[in-house]
Amino acid sequence: MRFNKLDLNQLVVLDALLSTRSVSKSSERLFLSQPATSCALARLREYFEDDLLVSVGKTNALTPLGSSLIKPVRDVLLQVQTITRVRPSFDPSTSTRKFTIESSDYVINIFLSEVIRRASVLAPMMEFDLRSISPQTPDNLENGDAEILVIPHYATIQGHPKEELFEDKFSCLVCTNGIFKNNEELTVDEYFDANHISVEWGGGRRITFDTRVLSASNKHRKQTVVAPSFTLVPELLVGTNMIATLPHRLAVKIAKQFTLKLLPCPVDIPKFTEHVQWHKFRDNDPSVLWLRQLFQEVATSIKERDAESEKADVKRPAKVNNLQTGAAKKTRQR
Repeated sequence: MRFNKLDLNQLVVLDALLSTRSVSKSSERLFLSQPATSCALARLREYFEDDLLVSVGKTNALTPLGSSLIKPVRDVLLQVQTITRVRPSFDPSTSTRKFTIESSDYVINIFLSEVIRRASVLAPMMEFDLRSISPQTPDNLENGDAEILVIPHYATIQGHPKEELFEDKFSCLVCTNGIFKNNEELTVDEYFDANHISVEWGGGRRITFDTRVLSASNKHRKQTVVAPSFTLVPELLVGTNMIATLPHRLAVKIAKQFTLKLLPCPVDIPKFTEHVQWHKFRDNDPSVLWLRQLFQEVATSIKERDAESEKADVKRPAKVNNLQTGAAKKTRQR
């Protein structure tokens, strides 16, 4: 089919050539022979009256026109993809849809793990490809390589819809056998005098929200160890005198699994909010709508568990009161 004398089938080839900048890689992606891909490139060059892709030394580079076509061509293909997926009804129980989701390992641990458990029952044939957030995440959402993001509010990508999921605060973890074993809380001086395990995640070593806040206040921790992910922190923290500052929900979970003690963070760090974000062209995709609803259900259940836990903490007598009561009994017995 032709539109304005352009064979629309060539748009798929053009997209591959613009993204890979290679005839051979494009032919592999499209399952075409290299001669067929070369012929397609020749036709595209003739239509646009531009080389599009040129050799520069041992590599290929896009011409200015080629570079300007990357986003509009990908946008057209994403819109076509959305149209082809529209069905009168969507049945998750029979869907074989595959979602590519990018998030931090913190989100995977405390949120997406529950999403996957529920989806395995509601949509047993659905597939999930979970990937770590990286400096390429904005581009991955733009070009369709990532369909769903679960990211903090400060990392959301402009121009695409999003929804708030849940918020979290920060708490500290210390070793139960370390110098803080008898602490019920940390002072600010103890916090900044201690050595810390910090997290910088993603290929670009992206800093966490708490580090971002402290840096903006010109406060700096002694980062003795920098871990590439949140879930590696407990293995590095056990048996040391260091402090780790982690999102509260993950810190609670880790403290139950390792010989680590949970303490309030003595530094005032604002809460942060996790959002789900998707490409604007997938706004009406019924499968994306279903997954967003599942996300909200899991987020609601997390909030309800937090509320129940807070009520239980209020009802539970403080340890100091128990100690005082015990001392009073001994006094009376005397």
